[in-house]
Amino acid sequence: MQQHRALILRSNRFLGSALVDKGLVSSGDLEEANDKFMEAIQLADLKRASILSTLLFDLKKLEEAKLLDYLAEELKLGLIDLDFVELQSLRPMNVDLSLCWASSTVPFDHVEGTYMLATCYYMSAPVIKHWEDVLDGRVIWYGTSITSLSHALERIEVIHENEDAAADDE
Repeated sequence: MQQHRALILRSNRFLGSALVDKGLVSSGDLEEANDKFMEAIQLADLKRASILSTLLFDLKKLEEAKLLDYLAEELKLGLIDLDFVELQSLRPMNVDLSLCWASSTVPFDHVEGTYMLATCYYMSAPVIKHWEDVLDGRVIWYGTSITSLSHALERIEVIHENEDAAADDE
């Protein structure tokens, strides 16, 4: 995760600014969330360093339903609940799981050279640019909830552990 520290810092800064610009949170709420975010960064707890989760769960200053409604209605983004998606290993796609945690984004399908990505950070330009650069711009974006994304990444971690165990047995 340490290799993604710059992306984590930039993506959270951009997301926070976008949330304020769109009137989803106040600048005071963002400032409070940013203090908690920087504490997590200083403790090197990068897996939990998220302005969004701080605003949603710790401070309760943002309703996730409002954010998802904004993504769907204003940005015309499709929404997906990854709890209902059969996930595969990310290794065939050459995607690092730590990047998924760092950017709150996960590729959940790959069809004919196009990747389907679910993200909680669609309003953060650095996340979009990073993934589109990594995947050569062949991306269809979907919004998802933090809970759905976290469950998906935890399921993928288990898939990777099982792959590693099977490889060790050979």
